[in-house]
Amino acid sequence: MWRLLSGANSEEPLRQLFTAFCVLLYAGLSVADQRTAIAALERATNAFNQGRFEEAAKQVDAAARADPKKPEIPNLRGAIFTRQKRYEEAEQQFTQALALDPKFYPAKLNLAEVKLLDGKYAEAAQEYRALKEVDPGSEMVDFKLVLCALLGGEQTKASGMVDLMKFPGKTPAYYYARAAIALKRGEKEVAQKYFENVKKYYSEEQCRYFAQSLKEIDLTSPTPSPPGQTP
Repeated sequence: MWRLLSGANSEEPLRQLFTAFCVLLYAGLSVADQRTAIAALERATNAFNQGRFEEAAKQVDAAARADPKKPEIPNLRGAIFTRQKRYEEAEQQFTQALALDPKFYPAKLNLAEVKLLDGKYAEAAQEYRALKEVDPGSEMVDFKLVLCALLGGEQTKASGMVDLMKFPGKTPAYYYARAAIALKRGEKEVAQKYFENVKKYYSEEQCRYFAQSLKEIDLTSPTPSPPGQTP
């Protein structure tokens, strides 16, 4: 075969054929890497949701080796760090995700959340206000802004913000914002009424996120006392 192609320009067709083959091979590997990364991310997400953070971290690392340019990878790693209360490292990961994709909304949301949990209330509020510009109708963002003001010592401001929230809303955000203010004031009975009323209009699934948000900042619903005991 090589002999039949010998001559002044005989090597050029072979070079072109080899180059084309390499391009196709590279493209095939790229697709394979993407599939590997996606599969690893799915395993990581499942492990994360089950609270198996060590396994989730291993799968995130596997995804990063396959396709390091996916913003989902540092975003999930940051979520793992957040659950482990490694807030500074989590913030770095969310920032890295946004460096890969400045419009990646989950990382923007998580960056605001980790600052809230880390006690950086002013910075968190700034991040949530930026999210509000992207999604003006977000009741969840309104709820988080109330928490930022409340935890930052601005209870009057927080109450005013709740007054402006949509009621009734598509989510139970209003009820949980009111309950948060009541709990911060030590008004447990008032908070309990909000927790009871919200269940009349929203499902447990709809309430789960907001209830978890209060738990993460140590504002939880009062636990009923056992019979024969007083709170």
